[in-house]
Amino acid sequence: MTDKKQKAKSLWIAFGALFLIILLIIWLTVADMTGDTDVAAFISPLSL
Repeated sequence: MTDKKQKAKSLWIAFGALFLIILLIIWLTVADMTGDTDVAAFISPLSL
């Protein structure tokens, strides 16, 4: 792979990672505002 293609690929990976981090922050903020932060509540007692 040429150096130019490698840089373009790395740039897209960096943008993708940044986008996912922003989505995660938004998701956690909305969950915190709605009071739905109890992850253990999603585990069904019947699955144990």
